[in-house]
Amino acid sequence: MGHRVLIFVQHLRGIGHLQRAATLARTLAADGVQVDFVSGGMPVPEIGLAGVTLHQLPALRSPDDSYTRLVDAEGRDATPALNASRRKALVGIFQATRPDAVMVEMFPFGRSQIKAEMVALVEAARAAVPRPLVISSVRDIIAAKREASRYDEMADQVAAWFDAVLIHGDPAVIPFEESFPAARRIRQWIHYTGYVLSGPAATPAPDSGPREVLVSAGGGAHGAKLMKAAMAARANGMLSTAIAGAPWRLLTGPNIPPRQAAELERLAGDGIVIERMRTDFRNLLAHARVSVSLCGYNTAMEVIAARVPAVMVPSGSGRQNEQRRRAGALARIGLAEQVSEADLDGHSLAAAMNAAVGRQPGPGGAMPAIDMSGAETTRRLVSKWLSRGKAETGTALRARG
Repeated sequence: MGHRVLIFVQHLRGIGHLQRAATLARTLAADGVQVDFVSGGMPVPEIGLAGVTLHQLPALRSPDDSYTRLVDAEGRDATPALNASRRKALVGIFQATRPDAVMVEMFPFGRSQIKAEMVALVEAARAAVPRPLVISSVRDIIAAKREASRYDEMADQVAAWFDAVLIHGDPAVIPFEESFPAARRIRQWIHYTGYVLSGPAATPAPDSGPREVLVSAGGGAHGAKLMKAAMAARANGMLSTAIAGAPWRLLTGPNIPPRQAAELERLAGDGIVIERMRTDFRNLLAHARVSVSLCGYNTAMEVIAARVPAVMVPSGSGRQNEQRRRAGALARIGLAEQVSEADLDGHSLAAAMNAAVGRQPGPGGAMPAIDMSGAETTRRLVSKWLSRGKAETGTALRARG
């Protein structure tokens, strides 16, 4: 009988967390693992879960960038009754599916807004007989915390509840300890997988047809300012002829507010195509002359994998510094130009786009290599651990790797 894995992901505003978790789910399913995928965020029909069983909890989302409160699908504040029903449903899915492993996305390094649900799930898993493996799946960077003691608290939670922590990044680019100072305390739990690439691989570029300027805003919740700056850059006369004369495609993202989407449609002139979302984003990148994007995890990795001249405009302020850290790291190793959100306008963006297109490759004509094997390495590690049997303790798992 094959193995079964339950994955729980909660996306609050963008869709990056959902995309990464869905990619891992599809990769495990393609290997013969039965995957139950529990989503606590707004439904995204285009996400693609072939071969995976989807369980949708009553949706919760963050209405703004503060992430200080959650609302339901209709925008009403989450109530204690709704939270309790979600916890009951989540534990019920675990009890009904009896998985061999439970993977929770971001917790305990994030998702404090739904901590009660996460704790209920991992405690149910720890109490089950036989006990499944409990795995944390986390991106390369976590958001800064207000109090330093929170990092030690997270490390304590890893030690108490988890058998392994999968970090979907490359330590040669961004070591986990840069954003999580207590990493040394949990080093025996940590397994770097490399970055996870979402979506189908690109197909070869066509023999004819102009290459595009591709401007993308990920999920779209933070992209209106970027789109307006791109239009201003196109109109200000500062761009090189190769960029200014190319066709432009703006991907606003599925979560852009309708009013902002309508405004962008009004502003767009000839030579600009505006779309909300494409399922062939990596294919578009492979054919692009230059990419301009935010620096969320999925978008950044897809851009870098395409080896296309790139400009990154990280969003987020204050402690929400994940995108700024990632953009800075990629700029330092020569893989992208960076424009801060505070400095973003038509002039700064045009200058960065010209620099990106004019950038010369590194020594020998090669660009710096980044480990992009995240999905496959996750599959290999989880399959290896499951093959040892559920009876093996987390301590033994960590000792043997």
